[in-house]
Amino acid sequence: MNAIEPIDEWAVGTEAGLLACYDATFERVYRCAARLAGSRAAAEDLTQEAFVRLVRATRAGSVSVVGVGWLITTVRRLAIDRSRSDTSERARLVLVATQPPTEPDRATGDEGALLDGLSDRERAALVFRYVDGLPVGEVAALLGTSVRATESLLQRAKRRVQRNHPRGDTSA
Repeated sequence: MNAIEPIDEWAVGTEAGLLACYDATFERVYRCAARLAGSRAAAEDLTQEAFVRLVRATRAGSVSVVGVGWLITTVRRLAIDRSRSDTSERARLVLVATQPPTEPDRATGDEGALLDGLSDRERAALVFRYVDGLPVGEVAALLGTSVRATESLLQRAKRRVQRNHPRGDTSA
């Protein structure tokens, strides 16, 4: 006969309660995340985000007692959201990569000229960040650089555009 695990709950209204919950549930939450994520780094990210959400919910007053089920449900939702986001991102990148370049709209001016004089990496970073609206972390992943290096690249590219086109607005 299989023993049924007791339902454990923790009062997470205090730091001690949060730490007790973390210590007691981390291994189970991480195992669930690892099965869903496919890589160690992704599993660690999912686990960390689940606990961050617990802290935020506790601080907001919406959670005072939590069980491991709450955390596992949170990990599952995060994994689903990540999967949907990755699928949408891949589809968008394929669409962008397969579309022929468009001519600038001459009626409103040559906005394409704003990117003239930039390196391919600078141009890609600006387009990913300000045209596609990607967060800096995703731009960094696409470029294969760290977030700090990408932030620096974006700042240099924006300064270069502003120097070359004083009226160019890159603060999107």
